[in-house]
Amino acid sequence: MSTNGTIQSAGGPLERLATLRVLVAYLGEKDQFDWWPTAFLTVTGRRFLELNFPRTLLSAGVGCVCQAAKDLHDQRIGHAGAFHLFRLPHGLEQDVHRFLATDGGRDLVGLISGKEQAVAGLNAMAEEEGACSEGPVRVAALSQCTHRPSLRRVAACYRDAFEHGHRTFPYFTPA
Repeated sequence: MSTNGTIQSAGGPLERLATLRVLVAYLGEKDQFDWWPTAFLTVTGRRFLELNFPRTLLSAGVGCVCQAAKDLHDQRIGHAGAFHLFRLPHGLEQDVHRFLATDGGRDLVGLISGKEQAVAGLNAMAEEEGACSEGPVRVAALSQCTHRPSLRRVAACYRDAFEHGHRTFPYFTPA
């Protein structure tokens, strides 16, 4: 990512995963596409979080939003053992949390400076990936959840859902 808040050649798998989580978490908030009733990642929400979490405000905000997003995804996917952007294996969750709490995470704040900026970031991550259907969508096996094609597919699913006003819930299965 560049310093002006646009995605250039995204870094490694963890950075791409964290970036995608931040973008979708922000775009799903009530002030954007209203998938979950939170506002932690808005400018006002970040100011509020900065009082208590001055060094890790993005990590704190994403953590709060992820809980609401995780609940919605779990309800809609309804598949025991399924993983998704907001429910990852414990070790990977910890890695994403650590990334967001460091300088790498702070660099992502520029991507959520506005709805259009975030949608552009999501479009860049989706690249030329095709459309995705509404509702739960199996993307790949869990072992491939950090691979570029899988993340591109997840980004495309959310991009299409936000653009067309429907909801999609991409997920991964253990095998």
